[in-house]
Amino acid sequence: MPQIRFRDARMAIRMSNIEYQRLLQKRLAELEDRGQRRRCRIVDCLPNGMCRIDGRELVNFGSNDYLNIAHEVGRSNQVTEVFRSQVGATSSALVCGRTQWHDALETALTEFEETDAALLFPTGFAANLGLISSVVQSGDAVFCDRDNHASIIDACRTCAGRMLVYRRDQLDSLDKSLRSRRAEYGRVFIVTDGVFSMDGCVPDLNMICEIAEGHDAMVIVDEAHGTGVLGPHGRGACNYRNVEHRVLARVGTMSKALGGLGGFVVADATTIHWLQNSARTQFFSTALPPSICAAMLESLRIVQDEPDRREHLAQLTAFAHQQIVELGLKSIGTGVAPIIPILLGDEELAVRVSSELLESGWFVPAIRPPTVAAGTARLRLSLTVGHSMEQVKHVLADLTAMLDLARIGRKTK
Repeated sequence: MPQIRFRDARMAIRMSNIEYQRLLQKRLAELEDRGQRRRCRIVDCLPNGMCRIDGRELVNFGSNDYLNIAHEVGRSNQVTEVFRSQVGATSSALVCGRTQWHDALETALTEFEETDAALLFPTGFAANLGLISSVVQSGDAVFCDRDNHASIIDACRTCAGRMLVYRRDQLDSLDKSLRSRRAEYGRVFIVTDGVFSMDGCVPDLNMICEIAEGHDAMVIVDEAHGTGVLGPHGRGACNYRNVEHRVLARVGTMSKALGGLGGFVVADATTIHWLQNSARTQFFSTALPPSICAAMLESLRIVQDEPDRREHLAQLTAFAHQQIVELGLKSIGTGVAPIIPILLGDEELAVRVSSELLESGWFVPAIRPPTVAAGTARLRLSLTVGHSMEQVKHVLADLTAMLDLARIGRKTK
């Protein structure tokens, strides 16, 4: 009898798994019908704004390697030596995974960011999740911009406090909401991206800080797409807007302009010490590989010693927006960050033009719901210092021609 019951239970589990797989297949089919099913592709990213897909070399407008560093820092003798001696950190930072290279990188980040202290995380996603879940406690509120990165939204949803949503283009509503509801909460936090990854926009951080200061609230800024790129010292949007001293904590990533991997939080020493003792994504994760830390030290050196890289990137960004205006294309960027969205609205059109550009030698990703809101499908060009003005001019001209042909085709149907 026990054997029969065991066999029946095993059979029931198997049937349950099969039913669940059928459900997933149905959901995948629904995504396919909506044109929203994603499939992985193999892309070999190359230096100088290039990539290889299916054996063809293309100009790569999909990379976040804004300063063209990713293929450079690995050639450092120091990085090579560290990699040969030890690949993985072998443990979390609180056990035995924090090497001299982790300490050196946190020190370098503290000096670069001109703050009290820094703490490394395995990714930028983990940094946002660890920070927000640690500082926002029960009885608190966190105001989250509706277009914030998924890591911020997930952190705000799962933290112990109350999540409320605001819009960066309606900051008067944020001010009004705080005025009417501030007394309901112990502490209040306002969290925003420094650069919005799908738009390339920089929010009005001065106004956000004014609102926060007027209602005894604290500001957290995610500098993922600003670190190394924006501001007189390359520290990001807060540096660009001159509000670093008015912000509780800044989150950065080393996987974009710094060309590597990992996230970090910079703040006052007390906040960092609290995170060391409360940020679960930090001390329950294996620490970054020591070789990555060594490489990111080299990246920081390049950012500080070679400001001409971000100056050239700023010129390239301004040129791209000038071309967009002249060609009659629609964008929503501010002309500051090297993320250039071309709004098309129609998902099918975005995917088709992206494919046509690929055939012409340009890798320009199509961005569709649910990554962006319905009706705002777009092509997104990410610029790097490896690109030339001629390449930017050429890809935008090709894109415009393809859109013109698509419009003519629709009219003749």
